[in-house]
Amino acid sequence: MGSVHRLRVAMAQINATVGDFDGNLKKIIEAIEQARSLGADLVTFPELALCGYPPEDLILKPQFVSDNQKYLGRVVRASSGLSVVVGFIDGRDGPYNAAAIIHDGKLADIYHKICLPNYGVFDENRYFQSGKGCPVYVVAGVGVGVNICEDIWHEDGPVSAQASSGAGVIVNISASPYHYGKAEYRKKTLARRARDNGVIIVYNNLVGGQDELVFDGNSLVIDAKGRLLAQGRQFTEDLVLVDLDVEPVAGTGGSTPTGGREQWPTARVVVSELPSPKPNRRYPGGSLVEAMTLLLKSITPWCWAPATMSTRMVLVKWLLVSPGALIPAW
Repeated sequence: MGSVHRLRVAMAQINATVGDFDGNLKKIIEAIEQARSLGADLVTFPELALCGYPPEDLILKPQFVSDNQKYLGRVVRASSGLSVVVGFIDGRDGPYNAAAIIHDGKLADIYHKICLPNYGVFDENRYFQSGKGCPVYVVAGVGVGVNICEDIWHEDGPVSAQASSGAGVIVNISASPYHYGKAEYRKKTLARRARDNGVIIVYNNLVGGQDELVFDGNSLVIDAKGRLLAQGRQFTEDLVLVDLDVEPVAGTGGSTPTGGREQWPTARVVVSELPSPKPNRRYPGGSLVEAMTLLLKSITPWCWAPATMSTRMVLVKWLLVSPGALIPAW
């Protein structure tokens, strides 16, 4: 194995509401700002995060699709200093269930979902056209394949094509509804997909409720041997930060075709060749107090009720006296 690149990824597991463009944009921009402060190279969001999932017959209204694309422009403008993958509706020659690949204030490319589910609660063939290609994006020097929800459940689907064309990391943005046993099924299936293709899988799932559907979050990061590296919380919003050591993709000198399966041609699109600047601090996100706050929020959610403010302050004071007990050097 040669040299490796460290790709810092933030998964924003948000509760997007169908049609609430202002509210969804606020959540997206807040997560981008937090990811940037933590030195992330890439921040991801769930499927159709910008407009909410499932939009169903709203997709048939041109104004809805147009508004969602206008709000995408605001996400692009907020992306200074890092890369972003966010779900939206691409109305050009579509509509398509799409993922925008954004970097440093520019829209680098758009991926269109290929495998459209049309069973159970899903009716995507009615609304969307199927994508025709599955590029590999060079993000911070690492080959990253982006696909959407159903794309990853098919053994011979886009993951296989992207992995064979140089992707070391697969980012799947998803809106996968909850039912009993679903979480374990996802882990087993994604672990198998990671092992079979020799890739790290970053699986960013939606959280919240929409009509009769409940989305449970439980976003996952699984390494190339099928081992769980990180997991989002269940039934609540979360920001999952993980460092991935990945071999750099060869030949990053431009956007070039790389082949792929005949039905899904694969191109290589250079988004960024260098990692984002990391905070020049001992602790992530700012001061030591901020670091302690982030830690307390993640390990002791019970103490964040207003009634336990005094408990919080005692813990913060104790951590300030001996922070090395819980937080190593960053």
